Amino acid sequence: MNIRKQYTSLILTLVLFLTIIFSCGCITGDEPAVSESIIINNNTSVIVPEDFRVNNESNDGNILDIDSISYTKALKKTAILEFENGYSLKVLDVDKQEERILISLRKDGNEYATRTMLTGHTYSVKDTNEQNIIYSIHVDEILDNSFVVELTYTIKPGILLETEVYEGKVREIEVRINEDTISRTYRWEYENTEFTVEYEYNIEAYDTYSERSRYRDYTHFVNDPYDDVLISQITTQMGELADDAGYSRTEIPYIAMAFVQSLPYVSDSASSGYDEYPRFPFETLYHGGGDCEDSSILLASILYDMGYGVALIELPGHMAVGVKGDDKLKGNYYDYSGTRYYYLETTNSGWDVGVIPDEYTNADAIVLPITRGYPELRIGFSGTAKSNGYVSYVDLEIEVENVGSLLAEDLVIYATLESITENMIWDDLKTDTDLNLNVDDAVTYTVSDLHIPAGEKYRVGIWAWGSNANSEYVFSDWTTA
Repeated sequence: MNIRKQYTSLILTLVLFLTIIFSCGCITGDEPAVSESIIINNNTSVIVPEDFRVNNESNDGNILDIDSISYTKALKKTAILEFENGYSLKVLDVDKQEERILISLRKDGNEYATRTMLTGHTYSVKDTNEQNIIYSIHVDEILDNSFVVELTYTIKPGILLETEVYEGKVREIEVRINEDTISRTYRWEYENTEFTVEYEYNIEAYDTYSERSRYRDYTHFVNDPYDDVLISQITTQMGELADDAGYSRTEIPYIAMAFVQSLPYVSDSASSGYDEYPRFPFETLYHGGGDCEDSSILLASILYDMGYGVALIELPGHMAVGVKGDDKLKGNYYDYSGTRYYYLETTNSGWDVGVIPDEYTNADAIVLPITRGYPELRIGFSGTAKSNGYVSYVDLEIEVENVGSLLAEDLVIYATLESITENMIWDDLKTDTDLNLNVDDAVTYTVSDLHIPAGEKYRVGIWAWGSNANSEYVFSDWTTA
C-alpha cells in the first residue's frame, strides 16, 4: 500500500480598506415604515397572460371599479404574480385550516409590506407612498390540496401612474467603484439621529470570498476569523458614533442594530444566482445588504464582538438573532439550556428586542448559540478498482477541507474497505497525526492498492478527525470486487 499527500491552501488575502467617515444629527422621520422580505423559497413567477378570464361582474359588489379590470388566478405557495409598473405580490404562506394566506407586496422586486388575508374578504393595496390604490384582492378560496389559493384581483387605474423605482426604505447607500476597490456610504437613523459611515472594500478580496464553501454550519459565518478585523473596526466605530452623538455606552448595541436593520433586502437569487447562499459579514457589507440570514449573521457577529451573548434563531424559511437577557427583560424569547435568547428581527427598521412578527409567534425554532470558533471537517473522495481475478486493488483520492472557524489540529485520515459483516474490514490505512489544517485549507491524500478478495462485497469508508475536531465519516455504495 502506498500513500501520497498533497497539501493545498486557499490563501484568503483580505485587503480591506476601511475609510471611516461618520456624522450624526437630528432629522425628521417622515418616511413611512416598510418591511423587507424575510421568506426564502424557490420562486415561481407568474406573468398576467392575455387569456385570463375577465370578470365583468363583481362577486360582492366591491371588486370592480370604473375603468378597472379583474382577473381570477390560482396561485400556489411561493408563486409570484407580476403586474404593470413594477408591482407584484408573492404568496408566502397558505393556511387552509385557518382559511388565511400571507402575501408579500412588492415594488421592483423589493417587499414594502406584508398582509394576512382571509378567504371571502377583499383587500385594497396602495402604492409604496400609501397614496393610490393600485389593485384590490379578493381571496376566493383555498383549494383542497392546501397549497393553492384562488384569487380575484382588480387592477386599478393608479397602477399605470408613473412612479419612481422603489428600492426599500432609505436606505441611501451610495456606491463608487474604483479600479481595485468599491466604496459604499451608509446612512441610517436611531432615535431621530442620523448616522453616516463610509467603507471601502477590495474587489479582489470579494472574489476570493466568493470561492469559499457555503456548506458549513451557520455559526461559522458569524465568527469567521477572516472577518475579525473588519468586525472589530465596526464595533469600535459604533462606540465613537455613540460618543459623538451624546449617547451612553449602553446605547451602542442599539445603534448597531439600527444600522443592520436599515440595510436593504437583497435576495440570494438576485445577487448570487442561488436560492440559498449564506454570506459572510464582509460579503453582506460589500453588497450593501442581504436577506434575513445574511443580516442576522452580520448583526450577530457585531454583537458577539461587543461581548454580548447572541444566537442565531432558525425558523421555517426565516432567520433572526437571539440576544441573551435575564428575566427582567420583557418580550418573546427562546429558552436554550436555561439561557433566554430574546428575539430580534434584522430585516427592517423599527423592530425592538423581544418583538416577533405574528407569522413566527408559534413557529418551531432552532437556537444556534454563538460560541468560540471550532474546526469543521468536510470529506470528498473518488476511487478506481482493478482486479487480477483473485484480488481487487482499490486506489483512492481523498480531500479533507476545514470549513470551520478555527485551526484543526493533529488531523487524522482513516481509509477503509468495509465488509458486509459487522465490525469487519478488508483493508485500511491511517495517516500520521502531524498535520494542522487552517480555516478553508484542504489536504489531498492519494491511497494506492487497498486490497480485497475478488467477488467479495465491500464499500469505501473514510474517517477524518483532529485533536480538537469532531470526527466526520462518509462512505460509498456497496459494490462487488
